[in-house]
Amino acid sequence: MTVYNVSSEELEQMLETVLHLTKETGQIIANAIGSDANAEIDLKEHNKEDGNASAILTETDMKVEKHLINGLRSKYPDHQFIGEESSEANSSELTDAPTWIIDPIDGTMNFVHSNPLVCTSIGLTVNQKLVLGVVHCPLIDKVYTAIKGQGAFCNGKKIKTSGVTDLSKAMLIMELPVGANKEKKAVGMKNLEYMLDNAHAVRSPGPAAMDIAWVGAGSADGYFSQGIHSWDMAAGALIVKEAGGAVTSTSGGDFDLMARGLIVASSDELATKIHQFINIYQTPRDQPTPVIPF
Repeated sequence: MTVYNVSSEELEQMLETVLHLTKETGQIIANAIGSDANAEIDLKEHNKEDGNASAILTETDMKVEKHLINGLRSKYPDHQFIGEESSEANSSELTDAPTWIIDPIDGTMNFVHSNPLVCTSIGLTVNQKLVLGVVHCPLIDKVYTAIKGQGAFCNGKKIKTSGVTDLSKAMLIMELPVGANKEKKAVGMKNLEYMLDNAHAVRSPGPAAMDIAWVGAGSADGYFSQGIHSWDMAAGALIVKEAGGAVTSTSGGDFDLMARGLIVASSDELATKIHQFINIYQTPRDQPTPVIPF
């Protein structure tokens, strides 16, 4: 089995490359929003059961993903890619090789409605461990970053979670399952009803990667979802971990990057309390074998 070694200096150089590329793709997104390029061009039928937000695709999604993968591949030709939208990626199976996990526009539903809460999420794994993450929100001028062992940052300033431990003091984020099947909507409404009675506040901004990064920045205290994918979670999960937060599976165990769900929270105590009340809508895995990235 090949063990891949990437130094801290190499990771810092990779981060600079990603920041340069996301600055370019941020301009692509900014130019496209509110124009014909943000119109829905396809319905991803395989995601329709998960809800309306999971099923849409735009021209800009594909353009941004192609720009990112081509830019990274030109610098790192031996690296692998997992991407949400296009055939530019190598596969959806994560190996030990350095692998970029990319969501070009997280929050596509917001994008097609000209809502500025959209982001690009880029995570890097080496030996199936998360080592670098970037969540770029171009329309609100926020860039969340993390390198393993070096902390988490927003626009270059170090961030940390709020540290909230009490559910009654917590602002929680969840995705509302609009357009999903009856079972998923019922699960979502049961979770929402509990939070309305017990949390301090509940929000549903939309993009999973941004929601997760907000927990890392202390802009929210907890987030959970079952049904999202590795490209939604990879970058944000590392950001929360490096910001001192908790990252677990929806069952409360170790976070599995390919299990399509997670809990992130400002503290271990709050993560446990979220795990204890949430109901889970079961979804197929992204790949059969577990990937424990921390």
